[in-house]
Amino acid sequence: MYLRHTVFAFVWLLPLTFCMSCSSDSPETEKVNVNLGGSVDLGSESTIDANEELASESKTKKPIRKFQPITLGGSTSPTANKTDLPDEQKFDNVLEALKPLQIMLGDWGGVTNKKIGGFSSVETLGWVWDLQSNPAQPALVMKADKSRYYENARLTYLTDKQMYQLTLTNKAGQKRIYEGTFSVPLKKVPGDDNPNIMHTTYKLSLSLVEPANEKKRAQIILNQQNNNRYLFELYDLRGESYARFDTISTRRKGTSFAKSDSDYGSKTCVISGGLGTSQVTYQGKSFWVCCSGCRKAFDADPKKWIAKYEANKKKTANQ
Repeated sequence: MYLRHTVFAFVWLLPLTFCMSCSSDSPETEKVNVNLGGSVDLGSESTIDANEELASESKTKKPIRKFQPITLGGSTSPTANKTDLPDEQKFDNVLEALKPLQIMLGDWGGVTNKKIGGFSSVETLGWVWDLQSNPAQPALVMKADKSRYYENARLTYLTDKQMYQLTLTNKAGQKRIYEGTFSVPLKKVPGDDNPNIMHTTYKLSLSLVEPANEKKRAQIILNQQNNNRYLFELYDLRGESYARFDTISTRRKGTSFAKSDSDYGSKTCVISGGLGTSQVTYQGKSFWVCCSGCRKAFDADPKKWIAKYEANKKKTANQ
């Protein structure tokens, strides 16, 4: 009787023991122990605090941070991005960058070096300020008569890229956009005929960005020789270098802009700070302007320009 009960118990326990053995030896099953301290032990390698996990689930999820572009220097502040400047501040920055180039203002005559049919091309052109087409992007604009290569041009400064942009438009309305900066820095040198008159010299090198992959006239250099002469140099891309295709030698008509000092006294343009050549009046008081573009801007909003002019005078006097 005792033997029969023992055999019965052994037969009944055998499957249970086999199942427990399979469960503990399976490689796909991890041993999980719940400790009295409230932690869950996943095997012997990783432990997660159950209380902290429950608490974190009850909290509201944090909002996802939006991407902010990183500028050079590592700043992510929106104010560090020059494209976020207010229009008035951007206008002042662009105007300041263009001031050294306003020596080109005025009327010029140009002659091409390349001859077609034995003759050079002769053109007349004039540079003026454009302060109204785009309130945040002033520019120096040029209109040419009888030019082979362009009918008008627009030169401005890109604050986000920190470089100059020249847009040329031909008679067919096709545009070519160039960007670049000074390859020879701007400087003032004494004149050959009169050392008391300082002349502006520089080379502004601009490469074609639109249309892309164009090799003809792929670079333009504005080569300022002195106050009354600059070269408009055109280059083709040949291989990995530029070869000069043609040069337009320009000479100023008249002597209105002969002087290029930093201070023009009473004849300082109320808008650009350049040499004034004609006068405008407001409420019985006269001011100088340097070109027709500045005259138009002044007539449109004289209070604005007079206020800025007086503020600049006060700032200069305090320096």
